[in-house]
Amino acid sequence: MKRGHIPIRTCKGCGQKRPTTELIRLIYDHGLREDKDKCLPGRGVYCCQNGQCRLRLEKNKKGLRRAFRL
Repeated sequence: MKRGHIPIRTCKGCGQKRPTTELIRLIYDHGLREDKDKCLPGRGVYCCQNGQCRLRLEKNKKGLRRAFRL
């Protein structure tokens, strides 16, 4: 039986650790943009798929600037 590695990332909205399959990746390209294929260049942050975490993340401007190193 072959075991595969499943990366664990932290949601920037709520702080929960989850596998990347349960999170969406967001990049900053003149505003927040969803990276559906998780392959766009640049620094990205991960967020839960529910709307509350994304709203919390978008409201936290200081945290976003730090995460994207703006």
